[in-house]
Amino acid sequence: MEHPDYANADFYTDTALIDDPHAYFDYLRCQGNVVPLPHRNVVAILGYDELIQVSLDTEHFSVINAVNGPIPPLPFTPEGDDITEQLEANRKNIPYADQIVCEMGERHAHLRSIVARLFTPSRLKALEPKLQGTADALIDEFVADGKVDLVKQYGGPYATLVIADLLGVPDRGRMQFRRWLEGVIPAEMGKEGDEDPAKGPFAQIGKQILKYIAARRTLHHPLVRPIGGLFAGGPGREDILTELALARFPDGSKPTIIDVTGLGAFLFGAGQDTTNRLLANCFRVIATCPDIQQALREDAKRIPDFIEEVLRFDGSVKSGGRICQKTTSIGGVEIKAGTVLLFSHMAANRDPKRFENPSDFDMNRPKLKEHVAFGRGAHTCIGAPLARREVAVSIERLLARLHNIRLSPEHHGPAEAPHFAYEPTYILRALKALHLAFDPVQ
Repeated sequence: MEHPDYANADFYTDTALIDDPHAYFDYLRCQGNVVPLPHRNVVAILGYDELIQVSLDTEHFSVINAVNGPIPPLPFTPEGDDITEQLEANRKNIPYADQIVCEMGERHAHLRSIVARLFTPSRLKALEPKLQGTADALIDEFVADGKVDLVKQYGGPYATLVIADLLGVPDRGRMQFRRWLEGVIPAEMGKEGDEDPAKGPFAQIGKQILKYIAARRTLHHPLVRPIGGLFAGGPGREDILTELALARFPDGSKPTIIDVTGLGAFLFGAGQDTTNRLLANCFRVIATCPDIQQALREDAKRIPDFIEEVLRFDGSVKSGGRICQKTTSIGGVEIKAGTVLLFSHMAANRDPKRFENPSDFDMNRPKLKEHVAFGRGAHTCIGAPLARREVAVSIERLLARLHNIRLSPEHHGPAEAPHFAYEPTYILRALKALHLAFDPVQ
């Protein structure tokens, strides 16, 4: 591939940046930790301290565009040094602004309070046998082959099955959801917001989840409860969709069915790609670093540290969006109201002012969890504990059943100079495939 023209590159459309975004961020960092970009009225936040500052500053910065960043552009012309009211007045016209990750203030806190009950330590502990069982069932499908595309044959199905089990989506629904999501690329480069989210796959999933939640509310109605237990989601057969259906806000008020449907659809969608892609990034390291693979085999207690360093070194999220709603400054750079921020967790996790030798993979780093792969502040990823356990269990089971894991030279080339293909998305660090060869455990 021709060397990218970093000075004039458009991060949101230039596919030359896909394979090595780290090199692009390093180029920008030579100009500072807060750098105006040449297109779309965007400023890149590259520094660790600066990213945390923005994360915690909900007065000057909004998450209303967290999903898509500057694409499509705002549906209004910003006026003055405070566009907070303009943003909120136009929320319904900004794609995905009704999702929990894009909500602010009390509304966000109320929605998050419902989701927080679903990821308690006790629930995750109870889920552990299911995580292991799902992992082994999927491994059974390919272990005799001596080869696997980890992204398509394991990571994708695993993430789908786990979140479907957790939510209580029936088998028929899982198959339908997987068909809807097949081939979907979040925030695909070259797509200028011309697709209507209301007609996309997540909207279809949302409609189906609405039916599940509506049914559960009916089954728990006092007049129906005596026979409701005969049905999935009825009294005595609860799952997360049931908890969402019956949830209350902290003040005791009842969320609308649209509110809880949005949460259900978000949980299903958010639990898919990020976990799958993180697992693939983990096994890219495992397959190319025999010493690390051996260390993990010899001591499974190192797996959590390994995952934390992968999250810092090459996590599954490249960037998110923020928008300045009140003119301010970050890192000595003035940010005018209406300016979009390229909010890069990936860049911050390789800030040399925070991490010594940031381009080196070192799972012996002190304070490994100081990375910002899951964000900071009110919008820290609430599903992080589940993602960590999904990936840890997967690594444990795959290492236990696949020996001598290595890259397939047929697909990735020679071991001394392997090549990889990534999905054209500006949000995720997403391998298209990871073809592994291995020796099955006899």
